[in-house]
Amino acid sequence: MPPLLLTAVILFTVAMVFYTWGVWAEKKARRLKPWHVTLFACGVCVDMIATVLTFMVVGGIVWTPHAIMGFISLGLMAIHFIWAIIVIKRGDEHALTNFHKLSLIVWSIWMISYLSGFALGIGNV
Repeated sequence: MPPLLLTAVILFTVAMVFYTWGVWAEKKARRLKPWHVTLFACGVCVDMIATVLTFMVVGGIVWTPHAIMGFISLGLMAIHFIWAIIVIKRGDEHALTNFHKLSLIVWSIWMISYLSGFALGIGNV
């Protein structure tokens, strides 16, 4: 495995840790808090860096089902993060206490993408 791709794989896992931590901590707290949003931001940024590194190794976009799911997931994560900022700034209690519903949906979709990449990687070893 090329070193750049290995770095991307490690970063995808780091992104998964940040994002999972944020989503499940928010669910447990039953209220969106600023530090959850920070974890979402870390997850999105690290995932984006890993995606760019993957493009560099592959030499561009390759439209596979996994890549399409990855783009959808990254887009949803970005939207989720931006919406979390808006919800925090507005301070609407109903939105703050129900945000975890959106978080779990986005996280589930992202995990499908993460696990499919993991499965594809294991299949190539």
